[in-house]
Amino acid sequence: MATSTFSGPVVSQNGFQTTVTDTSTGSATYNVSTTEATMTGAGGTGGRTLFKLNANAALGSFTNALKAEVVYGASGRTTGLGSAFVAEMTLSAGTSAGTYAPLELELNAPASASTGTMTSFIYASTQGANVAAVDDNAVFFNLQGVTAGAGHMVVAGTTLGTAYGGLRVRVGSTNYWVPLYAAEPT
Repeated sequence: MATSTFSGPVVSQNGFQTTVTDTSTGSATYNVSTTEATMTGAGGTGGRTLFKLNANAALGSFTNALKAEVVYGASGRTTGLGSAFVAEMTLSAGTSAGTYAPLELELNAPASASTGTMTSFIYASTQGANVAAVDDNAVFFNLQGVTAGAGHMVVAGTTLGTAYGGLRVRVGSTNYWVPLYAAEPT
């Protein structure tokens, strides 16, 4: 494998591999790689690093355009929040119009698309020798930083309004419907 110092645009027909060991013990954030784009043109779009997988064959048991993985060894841990992927967005006074979300999910379905055996916007699973610990102690999602109140994202109340419908979810091999109400609880 060749080791190189790059300048300017670079293309590799055989891919890139970066292996770095950091032994710092300070409180500064360590980044193996940083990609920073500054957009200053009004009406510009994009500004991203694109990871694209093109598949035109029946591939194997999994495919990913991007994978983020953290492996904690026997004595490894994070004293705060540990995550394999973080989507972070900072709003400003200028974000007064538009739609903002730290995570956008797009499931494109052109005219000839098939949904396979099971298609969903989010796939969540747990595996390993101690799945029981996750079953007994984990929650499906953890929402922090909001305050319950009328008109807020979280509203406390036991009186529910008129049912609007349901949102289909799958647990194991069974579909369930999470009820949706047309008015907030009181």
